[in-house]
Amino acid sequence: MKNSIVKAFINVSFWTFVSRVFGFLRDVLLAASIGAGPISDAFFVAFKLPNMFRRLTAEGALVQSFLPTFTFIEEQKSKEKSQELASNIQSVLLILLLILLVLAEIFMGYIIMGLAPGFLDDPKKYETTVQFSRITIVYLPLISIIALWGSILQSTGKFMPLAASPIILNVSLIAGSLLIISEYLSYFALAISVPIAGILQMVFISIWLVKDKRVPKLILPKRNINFYGVWKKFIPASLGAGLLQINLLVDTILASIVGASSVSYLYYADRLSQLPLGVIGIALGTALLPNLSKAEANNNINFVKQQLEKSLIFGAIFSIPSCVAFLVLPSFLIEVVYARGEFDEKDVFGVALALSAYGLGVPAFIGIKVLQPSFFAMRDTVTPFRISIFSVILNITLSILLMKKFGFYGIALATSISSYITFFLYYFLLLNKNRLSLSIIRPILLLLFLGLVFGLLLFQLSLMFDNMNLLLSMLIIILIAVLTWISLMVLFRFVCIKSIIKYIRN
Repeated sequence: MKNSIVKAFINVSFWTFVSRVFGFLRDVLLAASIGAGPISDAFFVAFKLPNMFRRLTAEGALVQSFLPTFTFIEEQKSKEKSQELASNIQSVLLILLLILLVLAEIFMGYIIMGLAPGFLDDPKKYETTVQFSRITIVYLPLISIIALWGSILQSTGKFMPLAASPIILNVSLIAGSLLIISEYLSYFALAISVPIAGILQMVFISIWLVKDKRVPKLILPKRNINFYGVWKKFIPASLGAGLLQINLLVDTILASIVGASSVSYLYYADRLSQLPLGVIGIALGTALLPNLSKAEANNNINFVKQQLEKSLIFGAIFSIPSCVAFLVLPSFLIEVVYARGEFDEKDVFGVALALSAYGLGVPAFIGIKVLQPSFFAMRDTVTPFRISIFSVILNITLSILLMKKFGFYGIALATSISSYITFFLYYFLLLNKNRLSLSIIRPILLLLFLGLVFGLLLFQLSLMFDNMNLLLSMLIIILIAVLTWISLMVLFRFVCIKSIIKYIRN
């Protein structure tokens, strides 16, 4: 990868990793404070809607539809024109989101019926979910503006602010969990901590915008303003970029029907399985988009092809061992991370089962995040939109079929299967557009073989250290596994130590 992409990737992945560390602490405390029962089911559904919107905007639709256009205008016209576009987009966005917020508050009961139809069988759980949701939905307009501001900073090469801002959300939820554990406040402390985090995130991002003199103005949108197709691209981009999140939303809806605690099991498993997606996949996609957008604007197709292929291999280096670990050691990982407080042995088994299904799809999740930016850089949001429609229909069909026999495990498995099919669709379309080549197949197959060897090692290590202290054995297994995988990568020339040192020094 070129220096600009590497530096952006390291920047985003570092802050995303820090955020995920706080996220794990958050989930550990959530498991200890509300466990995996009616209250946790209610909160996770209430948190799903604004959190999904956060991922659709901060990591998806708004950035994917706005940033390439913003970059194109600044490259081809002027900074003043790009700032004018940002001001008008912000104004329209605020108006639409405030209307949406009011409607959501009024009709929240009906929204929850759609999000969690299974909750209607338990009136108390349903009412709690509605009350939680009326509080958490306030986060929606806040995080959308944050996404717009963050994408402006990304266009100037500043990736840290938007990548680091989720840390604030995690800290806020940690505080809420601690207040519940300490019995200072009720469970509503968790719901309230979500919009509080949004306000603090806005303040944090605004500091960087003010420093760069990039703050979009609050204005009345002009009737004759040229939005350069941003809004036309937004809706298809929201489905295209938010594919995994839409599939996970489908999982939540169906899990509410399957039975008690299923929503919580899928939530906890999803959080753990998305660690490599957040640190590697989203970081790669974020770093690629502005660079690929500039390359496409200058018709530099060779650069696009090289970066996509290198990024796919780089993503596979991390996603394959992660996938193997989730398949070989799911119960071990869940017990170490979550098993305390209200989280009992039955919950460990349920979440581990879901983790093995989600973990299977990790390479596909990351691969999709790598390939999607190429379409958005070409300012093509229609193709991801069509693929997403197909993928969601496929996911729903598979989920309904598999949940009849396997319950919530079948729902998670359907998400992984549909993600692989989606990944191959993206790959072959980009192959046809000359943005990828068949030469990438050989290194990927070699990595899959090494992943099989790695899995056998993990299995043997789990047997060797089975009788030791749980936390100590996990640390030893992780240390041996990481050193072994790095050694394999160096031995087979996937990683060059000298190049890594060079990039770090630069």
